[in-house]
Formats: sequence, C-alpha cells, structure tokens
Amino acid sequence: MLDWKGTNVLARIGLTLPYWWSGIEKLFHPMAALAEFQATGLPPSWAMYGLLLLVQLGGSLAIITNRLAWLGAGALAVFTAMATYLAHAFWKLEGAQRFAEMNTFMEHIALISGMVFAAMFLHKIRSRQEPARHSNSGA
Repeated sequence: MLDWKGTNVLARIGLTLPYWWSGIEKLFHPMAALAEFQATGLPPSWAMYGLLLLVQLGGSLAIITNRLAWLGAGALAVFTAMATYLAHAFWKLEGAQRFAEMNTFMEHIALISGMVFAAMFLHKIRSRQEPARHSNSGA
C-alpha cells in the first residue's frame, strides 16, 4: 500500500482538504469570507480575498499535482501560522474556551508540520523523477 502511487495522491488530497474545501466555499460565498476577515480583526478587502483564494486553492493544487509543491506547501504553512495566531489566541482566554482554542492551535501546528513534510517528501520524489525524464528525452 505504501508503494502504490494512489496512496501518495490520496494523502496529498487529504492533507490539503481543509484548504481547498475552504477555498471552494469562499469562492461561492465571498461575503462570508469577508465577514471571516473582520471576525479575525482584519479589514475586509477584495484584494485579501483574492490572495486567500490564490493561497488556498493554488497551494492545494500545487501539492496535489506536485508542481511547485514546495511553494504551495510554504504558502499554506505561512497562511496557517498567521491565521492560527489571529483566530486561535488561546493565551488570551480562560477555562474551557482556552482549552478548546489551545487544542485547535496545536492541531494547526500539526498541519504546518504536515506541509513541511509534504514539501520535503514531494521534493525527493520530484528529484528522483527528473533524471529519468532527462535521460528519456534523448538529450
């Protein structure tokens, strides 16, 4: 199962699921996306909305297709770090709410780590494929 190519693709789709799902939702519900900006303390702007779609959908696509996966993973990791800091500031809370937000914060740290692993793993796969492509090109 670990050597099956489909496992790799399914894992990339699963890792990026929260991002592409959120991006598709935001694409079809732009006003809700702008309200989400405001809820995290950011000024709602169409430029930020476009950038968010680019990062969530473009980053996911880069990882799923393994085309500039390092860039997609990096963009999603930076986005996740910023969003986590803004939306899940558990250190400002008390009691059960603090505990819940701390758990969400830690889950997001795990997602960031997953992006680092994805970038490393996909880079290795890509670098192994490159010599084979060049030797088959007749060069």
